Amino acid sequence: MKKVNLLISAMAMSFALASCSSDNVVIQNEGGGKAVKEIIAKNFDPEKQVQELEIKAKEELYGELGEIRIVYWEGEKQMEHVYSVEKGLQEPKETFASERKMTRQMQKTKTMAVKEFDVEPIPQKVAEAIKLMPEEAATHNLYEYSFSFDKDGKAKQNFKINATKKGEGKTQSGRMVTTNYYEFNFELDDAGKVVIVETP
Repeated sequence: MKKVNLLISAMAMSFALASCSSDNVVIQNEGGGKAVKEIIAKNFDPEKQVQELEIKAKEELYGELGEIRIVYWEGEKQMEHVYSVEKGLQEPKETFASERKMTRQMQKTKTMAVKEFDVEPIPQKVAEAIKLMPEEAATHNLYEYSFSFDKDGKAKQNFKINATKKGEGKTQSGRMVTTNYYEFNFELDDAGKVVIVETP
């Protein structure tokens, strides 16, 4: 568990709350996985072979879908293609690590067709994870969920839930509001069971 301070202007926070609507996808809610699956099918080539698929929330403490990112290879270039809820489907581009030839940060691994990533059970996995969190954790929000492969071709699923702590409120100084939140990291073990990952 890692403690983080989130600093945001009161005006920006009010805008974020006002922007919420029933049409937005909250990834961890019932039906959220299915909605994400439909967005992926609509925006990406279902047969595209990719090594990573990442789903990310719009804000650290609001679980609405922000973007979906796939990572794949074109020859010796590692590429990424991003769908943004706010901006739509972006142009594919070379990853930061690939542009700068950071070979230690990128590795050719096993790939899988986009359509084969099983995103529908994400809400169930999040629900399992919340049961492993301490009782004082509150307002659990899925921030990111990724599918990838290790160097041996083994499939991995990792995700992060951000939570506030019961009894800790926001503090305001002028127009700036500070909120403490805590990062909890999880993964699926070999049996597909959710386990918490201890971080320094």
